[in-house]
Amino acid sequence: MKVTVKMLHGGQCSIEVSGDTKISEMKTMVDEFLFVAPHLQRLVFKGKTLSEEMTVDDAGITEGAKIHLMVKKSESPSPANGAGSSKNISPGPTIDFFAQLSSFLSKHLTEEQTAKVVSEFRKNCQLMIDSMNFDDIERFAASNFTEF
Repeated sequence: MKVTVKMLHGGQCSIEVSGDTKISEMKTMVDEFLFVAPHLQRLVFKGKTLSEEMTVDDAGITEGAKIHLMVKKSESPSPANGAGSSKNISPGPTIDFFAQLSSFLSKHLTEEQTAKVVSEFRKNCQLMIDSMNFDDIERFAASNFTEF
């Protein structure tokens, strides 16, 4: 059966597997097409991370399924060695969104109201994040974070 393996922001490939193909074997096939070393791959199907010992049948993967590939960061910096390598990018300053929200709301609400609104907003954001799968995240990003 043919399945598609897709990176969140990158390429995709179609590979031919059978029901008894192990996930570890799939990772080797993916490496041949997308140049991501098997030990840096995390394959996700229907929101569940696939373990290397599982087979395609164990995971419930069927013909035409879409499997998401998450690439783990390399543990040690190494020179660029192909499409699977990534540059080390240092993150910018961390901005606490909820602190900014609280600061803004405090100009318009009482301290108690501000704390309640921020607390509810934080809970609702967490519920939304917990309910998202990789397809949802991809659609959300494609809409410039305006539609969910």
